[in-house]
Order: sequence, then C-alpha cells, then structure tokens
Amino acid sequence: MADRPGPPRWARWASEALAPAALAAVVPLVVGAAAAGWAGVALAAVGAVVAVVPGVLLVVHLVRRGRVVDHHLPDRADRPRVLGAVLVGVVAAAALQVLLSAPPALRVLFSAMAVLLAVLVLMSTRWKVSLHAAAAAASLGALVAALGPWALVGAPLVAVLGAARVRLGAHTPAQVLVGLALGAVAAAAAAALTG
Repeated sequence: MADRPGPPRWARWASEALAPAALAAVVPLVVGAAAAGWAGVALAAVGAVVAVVPGVLLVVHLVRRGRVVDHHLPDRADRPRVLGAVLVGVVAAAALQVLLSAPPALRVLFSAMAVLLAVLVLMSTRWKVSLHAAAAAASLGALVAALGPWALVGAPLVAVLGAARVRLGAHTPAQVLVGLALGAVAAAAAAALTG
C-alpha cells in the first residue's frame, strides 16, 4: 500500500508565510510608514516586538515542552490559555502606542488587533475559528486603509490562505469564513475610527 502524500507544499507555505504572528509583525510597519514615515516605522516596530515576540516565544516554549502539538495550535483546548497570554502582549503594545503618542493609525491598529484577538480567544473556547483567516482579512483591511484601494491586489493571497487552511485540514470552510468576516469587521471598524 502506497503512503498517502502529505499536505501540498503551497498550503503549508501559505500557512507559514501568512501566519498571524508574521502579519502582526509586518503590517504595522507598513501602516506606520504610511502614517508617519520612518518615525512611524520605529513606533510600529516597538509595538510589533511587544505584541509578537512574547507570544511566539511562549508558543515555541510550549511546543518544545510538549504542552501543545505545534505552533498553529491545532487543538482547540489549547487556544484560550495560550491566546489569552498572547493577548496580554497585544494589549501592552496598544497601550504603548498611546503612551508613545503614536499616530492615530497605529493606535487604532494595535487596539483593533487586541479587540479582534479577545473576540477570537472567547470564540475559541467553543469553536475553532480560523485565526489565520481573521488576521489575513484584518491585515488586508489595514493595508487598504493605509495605502488605498490598490492594496486590494493582496486579496487573492487571503483567498489562498483560506483555501490552504481548509486543504491542510486545520479548519472547515465555515471556520475560515467566520474568521474572514471577523477580520473584515475589525478592519472596517478601525478604518472608520481613523478615517
């Protein structure tokens, strides 16, 4: 009997390249640059480090100790505990943007990230909504708000990511669609607050 092939390479690549932590590290830099040039990039970098690095280190630590299966948190039972800890870093990053008098676009971006993650943490206690899809949709919305409609060229990447999460068996189509909807709502609310 032949071995079944593993997940397609494109799906694994999309899940890694467009993972929530990667988007949370890169998108603020673009928003910061659009809002205030290099000063905005510096403020965004500080926020991104505070928001992302502690969470990534925590997840890596938990994976190495065997407390979680992998860094994508496939077991829904692990999500609230781990994501709750990650949320602390994101809230700290949002507060730091206020304390540093960052441009409104960055203050709202990090605040929206915190609110979206809080909603996802609560939902994850009952259902495995796609964090990847939520982060991708919110990121696309943030880029459109910062750069204008031409940033919509990134929309196919969001679709590829959603398909990848389903293809990998990480989520159902409904879990991806709800994640996309939550991310889009978060982005629209953030755009309304800064626009």
